Amino acid sequence: MPQSQSKKTGNEIAMKTAIKRRNFIKTGASLAAFGLLGDFANHAMAKSVEGGTLKIGTSNELNYNMLCFAMTGGPYDYVYSWPIYESLFKPNANGTIDPWLAESVESDAKALTYTIHIRRGVTFSDGSVLNAAVVKWNLDHYLKVGAKRVALLGSITSVDVVDEYTVRLVLSKWVSFIPAALSRECGYMFSQQHYEKYGDDYCQQHPVGTGPFVLKEWVRDVSKSFVRNEHYWGGKVLLEAVQYTIYNDSLVGQAALMSDEIDVMIGLGLNGVKTLAANGFDAPIEPLQDHASLLVFNSLNTSNDDPMGNLLIRQAISHAINRKSIIEAAFLGYADIASQFGIGSHFVNKDIVGYDYNVAKAKELLAKAGFPQGFSTKIQTAASDTNKIVLQIMQADLAKVGIQAKIELLTGAASNKAETGWGSGMWYHTSSVYVDVAMQMSSMFPKGLSGGVLGLTTMLRPDDVSDALARAVSSTSDADSVKAVGEANKMMIDTYALYVPIAQYSTIYVLSKRVKGSGIGATFFSVASLSTAYLDT
Repeated sequence: MPQSQSKKTGNEIAMKTAIKRRNFIKTGASLAAFGLLGDFANHAMAKSVEGGTLKIGTSNELNYNMLCFAMTGGPYDYVYSWPIYESLFKPNANGTIDPWLAESVESDAKALTYTIHIRRGVTFSDGSVLNAAVVKWNLDHYLKVGAKRVALLGSITSVDVVDEYTVRLVLSKWVSFIPAALSRECGYMFSQQHYEKYGDDYCQQHPVGTGPFVLKEWVRDVSKSFVRNEHYWGGKVLLEAVQYTIYNDSLVGQAALMSDEIDVMIGLGLNGVKTLAANGFDAPIEPLQDHASLLVFNSLNTSNDDPMGNLLIRQAISHAINRKSIIEAAFLGYADIASQFGIGSHFVNKDIVGYDYNVAKAKELLAKAGFPQGFSTKIQTAASDTNKIVLQIMQADLAKVGIQAKIELLTGAASNKAETGWGSGMWYHTSSVYVDVAMQMSSMFPKGLSGGVLGLTTMLRPDDVSDALARAVSSTSDADSVKAVGEANKMMIDTYALYVPIAQYSTIYVLSKRVKGSGIGATFFSVASLSTAYLDT
Protein backbone atom coordinates (compact mmCIF):
# COMPACT_ATOMS: atom_id res chain seq x y z
CA MET A 1 0.00 0.00 0.00
CA PRO A 2 1.26 3.47 -0.79
CA GLN A 3 3.07 5.85 1.51
CA SER A 4 1.09 8.87 2.66
CA GLN A 5 0.98 11.58 0.03
CA SER A 6 2.43 15.08 0.24
CA LYS A 7 0.13 17.99 1.04
CA LYS A 8 -2.15 19.13 -1.78
CA THR A 9 -4.92 21.64 -2.04
CA GLY A 10 -8.49 20.44 -1.83
CA ASN A 11 -9.04 20.93 -5.55
CA GLU A 12 -5.89 19.01 -6.45
CA ILE A 13 -6.97 16.12 -4.32
CA ALA A 14 -10.44 16.16 -5.82
CA MET A 15 -9.08 16.01 -9.35
CA LYS A 16 -6.05 13.78 -9.02
CA THR A 17 -6.32 11.37 -6.14
CA ALA A 18 -8.65 9.12 -4.22
CA ILE A 19 -9.47 9.81 -0.63
CA LYS A 20 -6.75 8.96 1.86
CA ARG A 21 -7.48 8.41 5.52
CA ARG A 22 -5.38 11.29 6.85
CA ASN A 23 -6.37 13.68 4.03
CA PHE A 24 -9.90 13.79 5.45
CA ILE A 25 -8.60 15.91 8.26
CA LYS A 26 -7.40 18.70 5.98
CA THR A 27 -9.84 18.67 3.08
CA GLY A 28 -13.48 18.25 2.26
CA ALA A 29 -12.84 17.86 -1.45
CA SER A 30 -15.74 16.88 -3.68
CA LEU A 31 -15.30 13.67 -5.63
CA ALA A 32 -18.73 13.38 -7.13
CA ALA A 33 -17.76 11.63 -10.34
CA PHE A 34 -14.83 9.62 -9.01
CA GLY A 35 -15.07 5.92 -9.86
CA LEU A 36 -18.11 6.21 -12.13
CA LEU A 37 -16.64 7.32 -15.45
CA GLY A 38 -15.16 3.92 -16.12
CA ASP A 39 -18.54 2.28 -15.53
CA PHE A 40 -20.27 4.43 -18.13
CA ALA A 41 -17.42 3.86 -20.59
CA ASN A 42 -17.82 0.11 -20.22
CA HIS A 43 -21.55 0.40 -20.83
CA ALA A 44 -20.93 2.22 -24.09
CA MET A 45 -18.34 -0.32 -25.18
CA ALA A 46 -20.48 -3.35 -24.47
CA LYS A 47 -23.90 -2.48 -25.89
CA SER A 48 -23.71 -5.34 -28.38
CA VAL A 49 -23.25 -8.00 -25.66
CA GLU A 50 -26.20 -7.21 -23.42
CA GLY A 51 -27.97 -10.15 -21.81
CA GLY A 52 -27.07 -13.55 -20.42
CA THR A 53 -26.57 -14.94 -16.94
CA LEU A 54 -23.28 -14.76 -15.09
CA LYS A 55 -22.92 -18.09 -13.29
CA ILE A 56 -20.71 -18.02 -10.20
CA GLY A 57 -19.66 -21.09 -8.26
CA THR A 58 -18.77 -20.79 -4.58
CA SER A 59 -17.58 -23.19 -1.91
CA ASN A 60 -19.49 -21.81 1.09
CA GLU A 61 -22.78 -20.34 2.24
CA LEU A 62 -23.18 -17.11 4.18
CA ASN A 63 -22.44 -17.42 7.89
CA TYR A 64 -25.70 -15.73 8.88
CA ASN A 65 -28.23 -14.12 6.53
CA MET A 66 -28.56 -11.54 3.76
CA LEU A 67 -29.43 -8.61 6.02
CA CYS A 68 -26.39 -6.35 5.93
CA PHE A 69 -26.63 -5.42 9.61
CA ALA A 70 -25.83 -9.03 10.55
CA MET A 71 -22.75 -9.31 8.34
CA THR A 72 -19.33 -9.53 9.99
CA GLY A 73 -17.09 -8.82 7.01
CA GLY A 74 -16.30 -12.42 6.14
CA PRO A 75 -15.32 -13.09 2.51
CA TYR A 76 -18.69 -14.57 1.56
CA ASP A 77 -20.56 -11.65 3.09
CA TYR A 78 -19.00 -9.56 0.33
CA VAL A 79 -19.20 -12.15 -2.45
CA TYR A 80 -22.97 -12.55 -2.07
CA SER A 81 -23.43 -8.80 -1.58
CA TRP A 82 -21.92 -7.82 -4.94
CA PRO A 83 -25.27 -7.91 -6.81
CA ILE A 84 -27.40 -6.04 -4.28
CA TYR A 85 -25.44 -3.87 -1.85
CA GLU A 86 -23.36 -0.73 -2.28
CA SER A 87 -21.57 1.17 0.46
CA LEU A 88 -21.02 4.86 1.12
CA PHE A 89 -17.33 4.48 0.19
CA LYS A 90 -15.27 1.75 -1.45
CA PRO A 91 -11.60 0.70 -1.53
CA ASN A 92 -9.50 1.12 -4.65
CA ALA A 93 -6.40 -0.62 -6.02
CA ASN A 94 -4.08 1.95 -4.43
CA GLY A 95 -5.12 1.02 -0.91
CA THR A 96 -7.14 4.20 -0.43
CA ILE A 97 -10.86 4.97 -0.30
CA ASP A 98 -13.16 6.41 -2.98
CA PRO A 99 -16.69 7.77 -2.44
CA TRP A 100 -19.47 5.59 -3.85
CA LEU A 101 -22.96 6.32 -2.55
CA ALA A 102 -21.38 9.28 -0.82
CA GLU A 103 -20.30 12.17 -3.01
CA SER A 104 -17.74 13.73 -0.67
CA VAL A 105 -16.77 14.00 2.98
CA GLU A 106 -15.41 16.73 5.23
CA SER A 107 -13.70 15.98 8.53
CA ASP A 108 -12.95 18.13 11.54
CA ALA A 109 -10.76 16.45 14.14
CA LYS A 110 -11.15 19.34 16.61
CA ALA A 111 -14.92 19.35 16.38
CA LEU A 112 -14.99 15.51 16.29
CA THR A 113 -17.22 15.42 13.20
CA TYR A 114 -17.46 13.92 9.73
CA THR A 115 -19.85 15.62 7.31
CA ILE A 116 -20.91 13.30 4.48
CA HIS A 117 -22.61 14.55 1.32
CA ILE A 118 -24.83 11.89 -0.25
CA ARG A 119 -24.88 11.29 -4.00
CA ARG A 120 -28.13 12.52 -5.54
CA GLY A 121 -30.21 10.31 -7.79
CA VAL A 122 -29.52 7.02 -5.99
CA THR A 123 -32.52 4.75 -5.54
CA PHE A 124 -33.10 1.34 -4.01
CA SER A 125 -34.43 -1.53 -6.11
CA ASP A 126 -37.88 -0.99 -4.54
CA GLY A 127 -37.92 2.56 -5.93
CA SER A 128 -37.32 4.40 -2.66
CA VAL A 129 -34.76 7.20 -2.62
CA LEU A 130 -31.44 7.28 -0.79
CA ASN A 131 -31.19 10.59 1.05
CA ALA A 132 -29.80 11.88 4.33
CA ALA A 133 -32.76 10.64 6.37
CA VAL A 134 -32.32 7.11 5.02
CA VAL A 135 -28.57 7.18 5.61
CA LYS A 136 -29.23 8.30 9.18
CA TRP A 137 -31.71 5.45 9.65
CA ASN A 138 -29.20 2.91 8.33
CA LEU A 139 -26.36 4.13 10.53
CA ASP A 140 -28.59 4.50 13.60
CA HIS A 141 -29.88 0.96 13.10
CA TYR A 142 -26.37 -0.39 12.62
CA LEU A 143 -25.27 1.34 15.82
CA LYS A 144 -28.04 -0.56 17.64
CA VAL A 145 -27.68 -4.05 16.15
CA GLY A 146 -24.73 -4.15 13.73
CA ALA A 147 -22.22 -6.97 14.12
CA LYS A 148 -19.21 -4.61 14.19
CA ARG A 149 -20.90 -1.61 15.79
CA VAL A 150 -18.49 -1.46 18.75
CA ALA A 151 -15.29 -2.41 16.94
CA LEU A 152 -15.72 -0.07 13.96
CA LEU A 153 -18.36 2.55 14.72
CA GLY A 154 -18.33 2.67 18.50
CA SER A 155 -17.01 6.24 18.57
CA ILE A 156 -20.12 7.64 16.83
CA THR A 157 -22.45 9.29 19.34
CA SER A 158 -24.99 10.71 16.91
CA VAL A 159 -25.91 10.87 13.23
CA ASP A 160 -27.51 14.21 12.42
CA VAL A 161 -29.36 15.25 9.27
CA VAL A 162 -27.96 18.59 8.06
CA ASP A 163 -30.07 18.86 4.92
CA GLU A 164 -31.76 16.54 2.43
CA TYR A 165 -28.46 15.08 1.19
CA THR A 166 -26.03 15.74 4.05
CA VAL A 167 -25.43 13.93 7.33
CA ARG A 168 -23.00 14.78 10.11
CA LEU A 169 -21.44 12.11 12.31
CA VAL A 170 -20.55 13.31 15.80
CA LEU A 171 -17.86 11.33 17.64
CA SER A 172 -17.02 10.85 21.30
CA LYS A 173 -13.32 10.77 20.40
CA TRP A 174 -11.41 11.26 17.18
CA VAL A 175 -11.19 8.12 15.04
CA SER A 176 -9.51 8.49 11.69
CA PHE A 177 -10.87 5.39 9.98
CA ILE A 178 -14.61 6.13 9.84
CA PRO A 179 -14.70 6.52 6.00
CA ALA A 180 -12.76 3.24 5.67
CA ALA A 181 -15.23 1.55 8.02
CA LEU A 182 -18.08 2.84 5.87
CA SER A 183 -16.49 1.23 2.82
CA ARG A 184 -17.11 -2.14 4.48
CA GLU A 185 -20.41 -3.88 5.21
CA CYS A 186 -21.00 -1.20 7.90
CA GLY A 187 -21.57 1.26 5.07
CA TYR A 188 -24.02 -0.85 3.04
CA MET A 189 -27.34 0.92 2.57
CA PHE A 190 -30.62 -0.99 3.05
CA SER A 191 -34.07 0.22 2.02
CA GLN A 192 -35.71 1.76 5.09
CA GLN A 193 -39.08 1.54 3.33
CA HIS A 194 -38.68 -2.21 2.76
CA TYR A 195 -37.46 -2.90 6.29
CA GLU A 196 -40.23 -0.96 8.01
CA LYS A 197 -42.88 -2.58 5.82
CA TYR A 198 -41.79 -6.21 6.20
CA GLY A 199 -39.68 -6.42 9.36
CA ASP A 200 -36.36 -7.93 10.32
CA ASP A 201 -37.13 -11.64 9.88
CA TYR A 202 -38.43 -11.20 6.34
CA CYS A 203 -35.57 -8.91 5.34
CA GLN A 204 -33.00 -11.49 6.44
CA GLN A 205 -34.07 -13.55 3.43
CA HIS A 206 -35.28 -10.73 1.17
CA PRO A 207 -32.71 -7.91 1.12
CA VAL A 208 -33.19 -4.67 -0.81
CA GLY A 209 -30.19 -2.50 -1.60
CA THR A 210 -29.13 0.05 -4.20
CA GLY A 211 -27.23 -2.48 -6.33
CA PRO A 212 -27.68 -3.57 -9.95
CA PHE A 213 -29.55 -6.80 -9.17
CA VAL A 214 -32.47 -8.02 -7.06
CA LEU A 215 -32.56 -11.30 -5.13
CA LYS A 216 -35.07 -13.64 -6.79
CA GLU A 217 -34.52 -16.91 -4.94
CA TRP A 218 -32.32 -18.25 -2.15
CA VAL A 219 -32.08 -21.96 -1.42
CA ARG A 220 -29.80 -22.12 1.60
CA ASP A 221 -26.61 -24.15 1.09
CA VAL A 222 -27.56 -24.68 -2.56
CA SER A 223 -27.95 -21.51 -4.64
CA LYS A 224 -28.92 -17.87 -4.97
CA SER A 225 -30.34 -16.22 -8.07
CA PHE A 226 -30.51 -12.50 -8.81
CA VAL A 227 -32.28 -10.70 -11.66
CA ARG A 228 -31.46 -7.36 -13.22
CA ASN A 229 -32.59 -4.21 -11.43
CA GLU A 230 -34.31 -2.52 -14.37
CA HIS A 231 -34.24 0.83 -12.59
CA TYR A 232 -30.63 0.79 -11.40
CA TRP A 233 -29.50 4.33 -10.59
CA GLY A 234 -26.07 3.80 -12.17
CA GLY A 235 -27.38 3.15 -15.69
CA LYS A 236 -28.26 0.15 -17.81
CA VAL A 237 -27.17 -3.20 -16.36
CA LEU A 238 -25.82 -5.48 -19.08
CA LEU A 239 -26.45 -8.93 -17.62
CA GLU A 240 -29.97 -10.29 -17.26
CA ALA A 241 -29.13 -12.30 -14.15
CA VAL A 242 -26.48 -13.58 -11.77
CA GLN A 243 -26.65 -17.14 -10.47
CA TYR A 244 -24.61 -18.50 -7.53
CA THR A 245 -24.23 -22.25 -7.01
CA ILE A 246 -22.53 -23.76 -3.96
CA TYR A 247 -20.13 -26.65 -4.57
CA ASN A 248 -19.25 -28.42 -1.33
CA ASP A 249 -16.61 -30.38 -3.24
CA SER A 250 -14.13 -27.97 -4.82
CA LEU A 251 -13.19 -30.56 -7.44
CA VAL A 252 -16.79 -30.57 -8.65
CA GLY A 253 -16.67 -26.78 -8.86
CA GLN A 254 -13.42 -26.97 -10.79
CA ALA A 255 -14.97 -29.44 -13.24
CA ALA A 256 -18.03 -27.21 -13.63
CA LEU A 257 -15.82 -24.30 -14.65
CA MET A 258 -13.82 -26.40 -17.10
CA SER A 259 -17.03 -27.69 -18.72
CA ASP A 260 -18.53 -24.17 -19.02
CA GLU A 261 -21.34 -24.90 -16.56
CA ILE A 262 -20.23 -21.82 -14.61
CA ASP A 263 -18.24 -18.71 -15.51
CA VAL A 264 -16.48 -17.96 -12.20
CA MET A 265 -15.33 -20.15 -9.32
CA ILE A 266 -14.71 -18.75 -5.85
CA GLY A 267 -13.08 -20.69 -3.04
CA LEU A 268 -11.02 -23.20 -4.99
CA GLY A 269 -8.00 -24.79 -3.41
CA LEU A 270 -4.75 -23.47 -4.81
CA ASN A 271 -4.03 -26.71 -6.66
CA GLY A 272 -7.26 -26.12 -8.55
CA VAL A 273 -6.32 -22.50 -9.22
CA LYS A 274 -2.96 -23.57 -10.59
CA THR A 275 -4.52 -26.24 -12.81
CA LEU A 276 -7.13 -23.90 -14.25
CA ALA A 277 -4.62 -21.11 -14.85
CA ALA A 278 -2.48 -23.59 -16.78
CA ASN A 279 -5.55 -24.42 -18.89
CA GLY A 280 -6.16 -20.85 -20.01
CA PHE A 281 -8.53 -19.54 -17.34
CA ASP A 282 -7.99 -16.11 -15.80
CA ALA A 283 -6.75 -16.18 -12.20
CA PRO A 284 -6.01 -12.53 -11.44
CA ILE A 285 -4.00 -11.74 -8.32
CA GLU A 286 -5.38 -8.62 -6.70
CA PRO A 287 -2.92 -5.73 -6.34
CA LEU A 288 -3.60 -5.55 -2.60
CA GLN A 289 -2.84 -8.47 -0.32
CA ASP A 290 -6.11 -8.80 1.52
CA HIS A 291 -5.78 -11.79 3.83
CA ALA A 292 -3.44 -12.91 6.57
CA SER A 293 -3.22 -16.22 8.39
CA LEU A 294 -2.29 -16.45 12.05
CA LEU A 295 -1.81 -19.24 14.56
CA VAL A 296 -3.43 -17.75 17.67
CA PHE A 297 -2.89 -19.07 21.21
CA ASN A 298 -5.21 -19.43 24.18
CA SER A 299 -3.00 -16.87 25.88
CA LEU A 300 -5.75 -15.69 28.23
CA ASN A 301 -5.94 -19.20 29.73
CA THR A 302 -8.80 -18.45 32.10
CA SER A 303 -8.81 -22.04 33.41
CA ASN A 304 -5.08 -21.87 34.28
CA ASP A 305 -4.51 -25.40 32.98
CA ASP A 306 -3.44 -24.75 29.39
CA PRO A 307 0.29 -24.54 28.53
CA MET A 308 -0.62 -21.80 26.01
CA GLY A 309 -0.88 -19.40 28.93
CA ASN A 310 2.91 -19.66 29.33
CA LEU A 311 4.94 -17.16 27.30
CA LEU A 312 7.85 -19.61 26.94
CA ILE A 313 5.51 -22.21 25.41
CA ARG A 314 4.17 -19.69 22.90
CA GLN A 315 7.72 -18.68 21.97
CA ALA A 316 8.71 -22.34 21.59
CA ILE A 317 5.83 -23.03 19.22
CA SER A 318 6.69 -19.88 17.27
CA HIS A 319 10.20 -21.29 16.69
CA ALA A 320 8.86 -24.78 15.88
CA ILE A 321 6.67 -23.77 12.91
CA ASN A 322 8.38 -23.90 9.51
CA ARG A 323 6.50 -21.13 7.71
CA LYS A 324 8.53 -21.45 4.52
CA SER A 325 7.35 -25.02 4.04
CA ILE A 326 3.76 -23.89 4.65
CA ILE A 327 4.03 -21.22 1.95
CA GLU A 328 5.45 -23.74 -0.52
CA ALA A 329 3.24 -26.75 0.22
CA ALA A 330 -0.08 -25.21 1.27
CA PHE A 331 -0.06 -21.90 -0.60
CA LEU A 332 1.93 -23.15 -3.62
CA GLY A 333 3.94 -19.93 -3.61
CA TYR A 334 0.81 -17.73 -3.83
CA ALA A 335 1.64 -16.06 -0.49
CA ASP A 336 4.40 -14.28 1.39
CA ILE A 337 5.77 -15.28 4.77
CA ALA A 338 4.26 -12.87 7.27
CA SER A 339 6.32 -11.16 9.94
CA GLN A 340 3.37 -9.27 11.43
CA PHE A 341 -0.19 -8.19 10.72
CA GLY A 342 -0.29 -6.02 7.60
CA ILE A 343 3.00 -7.07 5.98
CA GLY A 344 1.90 -5.82 2.56
CA SER A 345 1.28 -2.25 3.72
CA HIS A 346 3.25 0.80 4.72
CA PHE A 347 2.36 -0.01 8.34
CA VAL A 348 5.06 -2.72 8.41
CA ASN A 349 7.55 -2.49 11.31
CA LYS A 350 11.01 -3.62 10.19
CA ASP A 351 12.24 -3.69 13.80
CA ILE A 352 10.23 -6.78 14.72
CA VAL A 353 12.63 -9.62 15.54
CA GLY A 354 10.14 -12.48 15.38
CA TYR A 355 10.95 -16.18 15.60
CA ASP A 356 13.02 -18.06 13.05
CA TYR A 357 12.48 -21.77 12.41
CA ASN A 358 14.73 -23.33 15.05
CA VAL A 359 13.90 -26.78 16.42
CA ALA A 360 16.73 -26.72 18.97
CA LYS A 361 15.61 -23.36 20.34
CA ALA A 362 12.02 -24.59 20.55
CA LYS A 363 13.09 -27.63 22.59
CA GLU A 364 15.22 -25.43 24.85
CA LEU A 365 12.27 -23.15 25.58
CA LEU A 366 9.95 -26.11 26.23
CA ALA A 367 12.41 -27.51 28.76
CA LYS A 368 12.76 -24.12 30.42
CA ALA A 369 8.95 -23.96 30.69
CA GLY A 370 8.89 -27.35 32.44
CA PHE A 371 7.81 -29.46 29.45
CA PRO A 372 11.04 -31.20 28.27
CA GLN A 373 9.03 -34.09 26.81
CA GLY A 374 6.38 -31.87 25.27
CA PHE A 375 2.63 -32.20 25.84
CA SER A 376 -0.66 -32.80 24.02
CA THR A 377 -2.85 -30.02 22.64
CA LYS A 378 -5.13 -29.25 19.71
CA ILE A 379 -5.34 -26.87 16.76
CA GLN A 380 -8.76 -25.89 15.46
CA THR A 381 -9.65 -24.06 12.26
CA ALA A 382 -12.41 -23.48 9.73
CA ALA A 383 -12.50 -26.39 7.32
CA SER A 384 -10.92 -25.81 3.90
CA ASP A 385 -8.47 -27.65 1.67
CA THR A 386 -5.68 -25.14 2.28
CA ASN A 387 -6.27 -24.92 6.03
CA LYS A 388 -6.12 -28.71 6.30
CA ILE A 389 -2.71 -28.81 4.63
CA VAL A 390 -1.44 -25.95 6.81
CA LEU A 391 -2.47 -27.75 9.99
CA GLN A 392 -0.97 -31.04 8.85
CA ILE A 393 2.38 -29.29 8.35
CA MET A 394 2.09 -27.61 11.75
CA GLN A 395 1.20 -30.93 13.33
CA ALA A 396 4.34 -32.54 11.90
CA ASP A 397 6.51 -29.57 12.94
CA LEU A 398 5.22 -29.65 16.50
CA ALA A 399 5.74 -33.40 16.74
CA LYS A 400 9.45 -32.81 16.11
CA VAL A 401 9.69 -30.93 19.41
CA GLY A 402 7.45 -33.33 21.35
CA ILE A 403 4.11 -31.52 21.05
CA GLN A 404 1.28 -33.80 19.93
CA ALA A 405 -1.37 -31.62 18.32
CA LYS A 406 -4.81 -32.94 17.41
CA ILE A 407 -6.38 -31.30 14.34
CA GLU A 408 -10.04 -30.24 14.40
CA LEU A 409 -11.62 -28.89 11.19
CA LEU A 410 -14.88 -27.09 11.95
CA THR A 411 -17.75 -25.94 9.76
CA GLY A 412 -20.72 -23.60 10.03
CA ALA A 413 -21.87 -22.45 13.44
CA ALA A 414 -19.23 -24.52 15.23
CA SER A 415 -16.49 -22.68 13.36
CA ASN A 416 -18.03 -19.26 14.05
CA LYS A 417 -18.32 -20.03 17.75
CA ALA A 418 -14.78 -21.38 18.05
CA GLU A 419 -13.33 -18.31 16.36
CA THR A 420 -14.48 -16.11 19.24
CA GLY A 421 -13.38 -18.61 21.89
CA TRP A 422 -11.83 -21.97 21.06
CA GLY A 423 -11.04 -23.06 24.60
CA SER A 424 -7.66 -24.73 25.02
CA GLY A 425 -4.86 -24.95 22.49
CA MET A 426 -4.65 -22.92 19.29
CA TRP A 427 -6.84 -21.51 16.55
CA TYR A 428 -5.55 -21.13 12.98
CA HIS A 429 -7.22 -17.98 11.73
CA THR A 430 -7.50 -16.49 8.26
CA SER A 431 -8.32 -12.82 8.54
CA SER A 432 -9.16 -10.16 6.04
CA VAL A 433 -6.59 -7.35 6.01
CA TYR A 434 -8.50 -4.24 5.13
CA VAL A 435 -6.93 -1.25 3.39
CA ASP A 436 -6.71 0.58 6.71
CA VAL A 437 -4.55 -1.70 8.87
CA ALA A 438 -4.99 0.46 11.97
CA MET A 439 -8.75 0.08 11.65
CA GLN A 440 -8.49 -3.67 11.16
CA MET A 441 -6.20 -4.23 14.13
CA SER A 442 -8.25 -1.98 16.41
CA SER A 443 -11.29 -4.13 15.63
CA MET A 444 -9.45 -7.35 16.52
CA PHE A 445 -6.84 -6.98 19.26
CA PRO A 446 -7.51 -4.33 21.97
CA LYS A 447 -9.54 -4.63 25.14
CA GLY A 448 -13.18 -3.61 25.33
CA LEU A 449 -14.46 -5.33 22.17
CA SER A 450 -17.63 -7.39 21.93
CA GLY A 451 -19.51 -9.53 19.44
CA GLY A 452 -17.90 -11.70 16.78
CA VAL A 453 -14.28 -10.88 17.64
CA LEU A 454 -11.30 -13.21 17.24
CA GLY A 455 -10.41 -14.87 20.55
CA LEU A 456 -12.80 -12.75 22.58
CA THR A 457 -12.64 -15.24 25.49
CA THR A 458 -9.26 -16.85 24.79
CA MET A 459 -6.79 -14.18 23.68
CA LEU A 460 -4.80 -11.98 26.06
CA ARG A 461 -5.24 -8.26 25.37
CA PRO A 462 -2.46 -6.36 27.17
CA ASP A 463 -3.00 -2.75 28.21
CA ASP A 464 0.04 -1.45 26.33
CA VAL A 465 -1.11 -3.08 23.08
CA SER A 466 -4.58 -1.59 23.53
CA ASP A 467 -3.08 1.83 24.24
CA ALA A 468 -0.91 1.71 21.11
CA LEU A 469 -3.87 0.77 18.91
CA ALA A 470 -5.96 3.54 20.46
CA ARG A 471 -3.24 6.02 19.49
CA ALA A 472 -3.08 4.55 15.99
CA VAL A 473 -6.72 5.30 15.24
CA SER A 474 -6.94 8.63 17.06
CA SER A 475 -3.91 10.28 15.49
CA THR A 476 -4.23 13.05 12.92
CA SER A 477 -0.89 12.12 11.35
CA ASP A 478 -0.30 9.11 9.14
CA ALA A 479 3.27 8.85 10.43
CA ASP A 480 2.05 8.72 14.04
CA SER A 481 -0.52 6.08 13.15
CA VAL A 482 2.09 3.95 11.37
CA LYS A 483 4.42 4.24 14.37
CA ALA A 484 1.69 3.20 16.82
CA VAL A 485 0.64 0.21 14.71
CA GLY A 486 4.29 -0.84 14.53
CA GLU A 487 4.59 -0.64 18.31
CA ALA A 488 1.46 -2.76 18.77
CA ASN A 489 2.67 -5.39 16.30
CA LYS A 490 6.09 -5.60 17.94
CA MET A 491 4.59 -6.07 21.39
CA MET A 492 2.11 -8.71 20.21
CA ILE A 493 4.91 -10.73 18.60
CA ASP A 494 8.23 -10.01 20.32
CA THR A 495 6.96 -9.22 23.83
CA TYR A 496 3.87 -11.39 24.27
CA ALA A 497 3.96 -13.94 21.40
CA LEU A 498 0.17 -13.74 21.13
CA TYR A 499 0.15 -15.32 17.69
CA VAL A 500 2.44 -16.72 15.02
CA PRO A 501 2.13 -14.71 11.78
CA ILE A 502 2.07 -17.33 9.02
CA ALA A 503 1.19 -15.92 5.59
CA GLN A 504 -0.26 -12.93 3.80
CA TYR A 505 -1.88 -13.28 0.40
CA SER A 506 -4.38 -12.02 -2.13
CA THR A 507 -7.74 -13.65 -2.75
CA ILE A 508 -7.66 -15.48 -6.08
CA TYR A 509 -10.80 -15.98 -8.14
CA VAL A 510 -10.84 -18.03 -11.34
CA LEU A 511 -12.80 -16.72 -14.32
CA SER A 512 -13.61 -17.89 -17.80
CA LYS A 513 -12.08 -15.62 -20.41
CA ARG A 514 -15.58 -14.79 -21.65
CA VAL A 515 -16.26 -12.82 -18.44
CA LYS A 516 -15.55 -9.14 -19.04
CA GLY A 517 -15.93 -5.96 -17.03
CA SER A 518 -16.88 -7.67 -13.75
CA GLY A 519 -14.13 -6.24 -11.59
CA ILE A 520 -13.89 -9.61 -9.83
CA GLY A 521 -10.32 -10.02 -8.61
CA ALA A 522 -9.28 -6.69 -10.10
CA THR A 523 -9.09 -4.47 -7.03
CA PHE A 524 -9.90 -5.90 -3.62
CA PHE A 525 -11.78 -8.95 -2.41
CA SER A 526 -14.74 -6.97 -1.07
CA VAL A 527 -15.67 -5.20 -4.31
CA ALA A 528 -16.75 -6.10 -7.83
CA SER A 529 -18.54 -4.23 -10.64
CA LEU A 530 -21.38 -6.50 -11.69
CA SER A 531 -23.31 -3.57 -13.18
CA THR A 532 -20.71 -3.43 -15.96
CA ALA A 533 -20.10 -7.18 -16.30
CA TYR A 534 -20.91 -8.94 -19.55
CA LEU A 535 -20.25 -12.24 -21.30
CA ASP A 536 -18.19 -12.07 -24.47
CA THR A 537 -19.85 -14.77 -26.52
